[in-house]
Amino acid sequence: MKKLFVFSIMSIFFVPLTAIAAELPSFSTPERKLRIPQVTVDDQNILYDVELSLDFENGKFSLQKYSDTLPNDIAELNLPFKLVMGQNVKISNTDLQIQFSDITEDSRCPAPLNCIWSGQVTIEINITRPEKDLQKITLTSPNSYPVIDDLSEYKLELLAVQPYPISEKSINKQDYLVILRISPFTQ
Repeated sequence: MKKLFVFSIMSIFFVPLTAIAAELPSFSTPERKLRIPQVTVDDQNILYDVELSLDFENGKFSLQKYSDTLPNDIAELNLPFKLVMGQNVKISNTDLQIQFSDITEDSRCPAPLNCIWSGQVTIEINITRPEKDLQKITLTSPNSYPVIDDLSEYKLELLAVQPYPISEKSINKQDYLVILRISPFTQ
């Protein structure tokens, strides 16, 4: 009975892990490394080209390398990505090119102040598609995320605007970055 219980617990854990490993094209069993194109931490920090070293015998893994910068100006469909002011990215497997073009308002209540109104932030995004006119989108967040816009067959989500204002410290436009996600639109 005890052996059956241990076997059941092991199969519950290892079968899904094996299935996940089999689904990941960059999983390498001889090297015992797992490469992940993008990881989001705390809904804000995004790491790219993450490489984990796996030790199945000891049940441990370790982070081997990662990057804070978006590689090659290409963002993945369904995954969050960062854009700095003026930066363009192509969304893989689509005809979309996205640019963070401007921030027109940032009236968010600066930390550590307590304000009567929490304020809002307004950004402009340019969407370019082959053989179509430039599409300018204005997104306003009343300090809550995500802010969603419909791009016909795609959904654009504003997940964050950084940095958050701090009392008595101004933010230059070129220091802003946005975190966005493009997903196929499903009804």
